[in-house]
Amino acid sequence: MPKLIQRADFDAALRIDPRAASSLYVRGIAHRRRGDATRGDADIAAAKAIKSDIAEGMAKIGLR
Repeated sequence: MPKLIQRADFDAALRIDPRAASSLYVRGIAHRRRGDATRGDADIAAAKAIKSDIAEGMAKIGLR
């Protein structure tokens, strides 16, 4: 993930739209890459609850 993309960017996006599955998913990836699997898994699970195929869509653009 580029260093310019910060978890805070997704926090801000989620304050505007708490059901933004893509923001939840990518924030989850950011948490996991920083070693916080618990928070990362929770965000990813929340994203999947909103949009069940979010992981497949994100994988297509290289986010796993």
